Amino acid sequence: MNSSTYREPAKELKVLGQWDVIVCGGGPAGCAAAWAAARRGARTLIVEKSGHLGGQTVDALVCAILSTNGVDFQGVWHDWIRALRGRRGAKELTRHGDQMMITTVYPESVKYAWDDLLSEAGVEFLHHAHVGGAIVEEGVLKGVILDTRAGRQAAFAKRVVDGTGHGIVCHEAGVPWEQGDGTNKWAMALTKVFRLSGMNWDNITYTDEIIARAEAELDAAIARGEFVTPVVTEKKRLLKYAKLKLWDMGGGRGQIMSVLSRVLKVDPLDPWDFTRAEREGRAQAWEGAEAYRRFIPGCENAYLLDTSYQIGVRSTRRVQGLVRLTDDDAWQLRKQSNSIARSSWDIDIWPADSYTKEAVPRDDADYKKRHAKVAAGDYFDIPYGCIVAAGVDNLLMAGQCLSASHVAESSLRIQQTCMATGQAAGTAAAMSIELNVTPRELDPKPLLAQLAKDRDVEPAYDFLGELPVQSAWQESVPTSMLP
Repeated sequence: MNSSTYREPAKELKVLGQWDVIVCGGGPAGCAAAWAAARRGARTLIVEKSGHLGGQTVDALVCAILSTNGVDFQGVWHDWIRALRGRRGAKELTRHGDQMMITTVYPESVKYAWDDLLSEAGVEFLHHAHVGGAIVEEGVLKGVILDTRAGRQAAFAKRVVDGTGHGIVCHEAGVPWEQGDGTNKWAMALTKVFRLSGMNWDNITYTDEIIARAEAELDAAIARGEFVTPVVTEKKRLLKYAKLKLWDMGGGRGQIMSVLSRVLKVDPLDPWDFTRAEREGRAQAWEGAEAYRRFIPGCENAYLLDTSYQIGVRSTRRVQGLVRLTDDDAWQLRKQSNSIARSSWDIDIWPADSYTKEAVPRDDADYKKRHAKVAAGDYFDIPYGCIVAAGVDNLLMAGQCLSASHVAESSLRIQQTCMATGQAAGTAAAMSIELNVTPRELDPKPLLAQLAKDRDVEPAYDFLGELPVQSAWQESVPTSMLP
């Protein structure tokens, strides 16, 4: 033993079982992967670190559904949103000019919706289990090591899907990965989402006079030293959120989610730095909630309902696959053969070094040009090779850890695209078992044909028709306000 490393003693581990497919991670990507694999008859286990499904939608309170044109709502997303409606967990999807479609979902309902879908498909569940290692023999992944309440145990599978969002299985299996913005280990700011309850916005119109008065009152409080966190003292973001009332959670609950928080220069793979981010984000949430309550009309009786179980992380490991999406693929909206999913969201990079810099600078000429194409229905493709891990057989990945550049990942990281890549990974895992080939050897053509068939479902919304348009105070929402 030395000061920096410790060799863990070898020991016999209890075997939990053998499955066709093990999916690690119960977020949008992992749930979609497990659902798809089980529906093809594969005996499927989903492994989740918390006591519920939903991933960052629940744990980080990322309760927004965002799309520019709707073409990224594919397959399982429609089943999921219908299940949410059945649980009274989704507001009506609305248009906001040519910028986006948007709604919010209720995190408790999300847990039940995924439970419903996966239980119906026949998925087996293992909660409170963390990935602690990978079982690799001669370049072939045989299973995973799980840290459970009963200690470290082994689970074997013919195929494994890494839906952890952080490429944990891939990392443990020795697959190369990258992180950061090309210079720093941090790729984007982190956000501690919080919810306010007790809102009363009836008959309130946020005029310029009201906002000016709120600014003056907040300035005076800052001068007295009553607020110190920069997300409040650099107050423009706070007042924009209040004016827009964008994140009302519907259902007459009198609740909003706030993405006011920005925690800067965090390496999310450093446990000490990540701990610092949680504490800093929680402090931001408290002051932000107090500022709302004291200065924003309609919030006089509001209170801090909760903060997210885990601070929201927009990017960690980006794993090396057989194919890698590039910056140019995302910027130029390139179409590619063997596409298993579409991404049509903005290039949405929350700066890791600024509290106020926009995530999407809409005045930039390149952004304007790209956005005009996307608003008209364009997108870029995600090819099959991006979800097949390089160097280790029988391992696929889905969601924000798939093989992509920093810029491309900033667009494809939103939940419906994660679901689409998850559905593709789960389908590929099951098909490769049926055909007795590795995912690397799987011919993408029958996979794409199967995905097209499986995704030929009635849309949950009539995207070609007239979705409702929100009232004037919400029509011009800047994307820099989005998670």
